[in-house]
Amino acid sequence: MGLPQTIRDLDLRLDHVVSTQPAFYAAAAFDVMTITGGPVWIKTMVEYLDTAMTNVTTTTITVCAVAADAGAVAINAGAIGSVVVSPLSTNAKDASALAAQWPDATGVATQGGFGMIAGLGEINITFATVMAAANRYSLHVVYQKLSPASLITPNF
Repeated sequence: MGLPQTIRDLDLRLDHVVSTQPAFYAAAAFDVMTITGGPVWIKTMVEYLDTAMTNVTTTTITVCAVAADAGAVAINAGAIGSVVVSPLSTNAKDASALAAQWPDATGVATQGGFGMIAGLGEINITFATVMAAANRYSLHVVYQKLSPASLITPNF
């Protein structure tokens, strides 16, 4: 096996990380990432507070219009640098904190939180409440390609 083939094989086997830029979001739905080129195995999605959140803001995430969480958890509970981990199922998210165990006990009991297979489409976040103007939020997705052309790209 030559070097080009080895590089292609590694690209399929290794995890990839894609992130949105820290941004302000109004109370609305946003297509924040696009899946193109083929299917992917989403291993985790982490909501990150780039600044401390001052407004009570909840989020709901969908992947290709399929629920990735039960929503309705305030992401502003933690300080700057806090995370909210999507269960990648219809289970509830844990409140924001500086660290999160995943999958949590609910995920293990229900076999949720171990990943999500997605084809072509959008990763959408709905913000139930407007963020304060100075607040910033980003989404980080860890995924593995299931096809050489598979890719997740940020829209923001």
